[in-house]
Amino acid sequence: MKNVLSTKTSQPLLSLREIHGIGERVADKLIEHFGTEDAALQAICEGDIASLSEINGISHNFALSLAREARSRTEGCSISDFLKTKEALELYSRLLELIKSFAHTTHSRDRLNLFYPLPASRMDLIQKRQAFIGEYLELGEAFSENSEFLDLLSRVRKLKPVPANLRVRDRIILCGDPKILEAAREKFQPFLPVQGVEDFSEFVDLARGYSSVIVFDDTYLGFDLPEGIEPEYFQDISRAEFCQVLPEKELSFFARNLYCIRACLNIVSALRSQGFGFFEGFSEEKLGILNAALSKLGEDGKPVEGFDPEIDRLGAALQNLDSVLTSALNEANQRMNRTLEASSLTLSGQELIKLVSGGMEIKDLLAKELDRIYKTEIKAVKEEIADKLGLQKQEKLMLESLFPDEISYPLSVDQSQLQLLRQKLNNSLEKTRLARKRELAKTLSAFHQPVEQLVKEILDFDLGFSIACFSAKFQLKVPKLIRETGIGFEAGENLFLKARHGEIDPVSYSIGKTSFSPAGLENRVVLLSGVNSGGKTSLLELIAQCVILGYMGFPVPAKELELGPVEEFYYFGKSKGTLDAGAFETTLKQFSMLSEVSGKLVLADELESITEPGASARIIAGILEYLYRNEQSLGIFVSHLSELILENTGAEVRVDGIEADGLDSNLELIVNRNPVYNRIARSTPELIVERLLRKTTGKEQEFYSHLKNKFRTGTKMDS
Repeated sequence: MKNVLSTKTSQPLLSLREIHGIGERVADKLIEHFGTEDAALQAICEGDIASLSEINGISHNFALSLAREARSRTEGCSISDFLKTKEALELYSRLLELIKSFAHTTHSRDRLNLFYPLPASRMDLIQKRQAFIGEYLELGEAFSENSEFLDLLSRVRKLKPVPANLRVRDRIILCGDPKILEAAREKFQPFLPVQGVEDFSEFVDLARGYSSVIVFDDTYLGFDLPEGIEPEYFQDISRAEFCQVLPEKELSFFARNLYCIRACLNIVSALRSQGFGFFEGFSEEKLGILNAALSKLGEDGKPVEGFDPEIDRLGAALQNLDSVLTSALNEANQRMNRTLEASSLTLSGQELIKLVSGGMEIKDLLAKELDRIYKTEIKAVKEEIADKLGLQKQEKLMLESLFPDEISYPLSVDQSQLQLLRQKLNNSLEKTRLARKRELAKTLSAFHQPVEQLVKEILDFDLGFSIACFSAKFQLKVPKLIRETGIGFEAGENLFLKARHGEIDPVSYSIGKTSFSPAGLENRVVLLSGVNSGGKTSLLELIAQCVILGYMGFPVPAKELELGPVEEFYYFGKSKGTLDAGAFETTLKQFSMLSEVSGKLVLADELESITEPGASARIIAGILEYLYRNEQSLGIFVSHLSELILENTGAEVRVDGIEADGLDSNLELIVNRNPVYNRIARSTPELIVERLLRKTTGKEQEFYSHLKNKFRTGTKMDS
């Protein structure tokens, strides 16, 4: 997948200090956080706002300003090179917020801030962006309304690192060699106990307190170790893998990011099921292996219950040991009681002779019978316990010492031996769990870097896909970039209106030299007249939207659009009243830039309100003349003073009109939103007078008729 925000430009940044806003202190923080200056530069240039914002003292807005500054340095142009007025910037900001509402991840919302319109002189970058976005447009059509797919994307976020407080307390590393001890502490001390030992006795004492002991030297392995102490020997500490010594580290990484990773894998599968070949680094085989491994991992970082029969068996045996033992003893004692109550002593002939001759006492015969009953019940209890707990051969042997050899009634267990059995089962369980953790961690560790890359690619994917969703929602089209000075389109729709109202009337219009311009009416400078609320301001906004989006490299809100070269864009909104001397002077200074020779587009909405009508008409006429002199510039001025302006200018200015076609049966205005070329439109007051004329009679009607005669009807301009 192409990355339109790649740092590979003709003017790469070589130092953090080249970016405005980064001094020594901030540079040091960035390098400390990212490890190297190159890594910090890459994060800034790629717009990794989330990572930048993690640094103490760098806010989200500051991080965004750094990324924008870096972008402008590497691309050789800034946002203010194209958007030359405050109102133009405001329009861009409104558009950007609309686009960002289609983003599914914080990452893409941040990265969208790095898209801004570029001058026509950077057509190479504009076309690069078009190519980048073009790869996603079909995806937008296919998935923009797929709620399940969109939900998966919303789960994707920057991967969380292994928590700094991860600590394993049931395992210890013991070292007799000081050099190995130092290496072990440097590598593993943050996560589990690492202890040096000076003699065998200390080794044994420390080992007794942990279910698992790891050694990297064989200093004490030749000794006769007590039962229950079985250290694991790893020969080379420099090659010891975390997935073996500390599998929890790898498992924790995947557990913390489980929902995100699963969402990414499902995104890949969903795209491939529809024939879209993204994320080639993940083959179907890899997807299957990783999905199978993740199915065994719980949110707590431990293998889930049910995936390993041995863990389940040992866990159940430990959990049920006391209840099974109590139940078995109760039943055995009841049976013994019944047996003893119903028993009678029957002597054989030999036993009778021994008894009479004094060779045997009656108590010996009673003891023999009791011993038989006792052993029978003990055997039954052991078999029941072993069967119900699912004990294996070595575990069954421990049952032999669980009951005393001497007859006792009621039956009871040796508590010390019971504790040993419980400890044996627990040790076996922990060793089995550790073995399974290691197996699972080893499998997952092979996917650590591929998963990081996959998540990064999907976050980048959402950038292009979000733009495509925006395009699909408003049925945007890729503009045709032409060499001639002109802007023309068919069936354009103002995005702000469409977002607010849904269906709106499309508008077609053209100025300058385009295939949409009527023959002989290719004027580059136009006055736009028309009725109040007829759509003049909306048309200016629509043109501004098309130009801004087109020069961002985005599709535009028109069925077709031809867009000529624009280096600078000036937008002047309606003034809320006559400007004071200072504000008036500032406005005129902005127009002084028109004297520079470069392709400019000027859109002005009722500029005449800046001062009194007579003066404003002459000022506008002068501005239009400067625009007309520059053969690379375009201008549209909305004005109610068209005739007065024409009287004061010698430039070839066309006047177009957005007209009301009259009044409907309810005497409401019927407005044609498409400007009529080369026509001064009738004003709203004239139509209101006509409406009052048609609604009244007598003297009152005569009054309105007199007023109507004061209006000139729509006048055609000479071509």
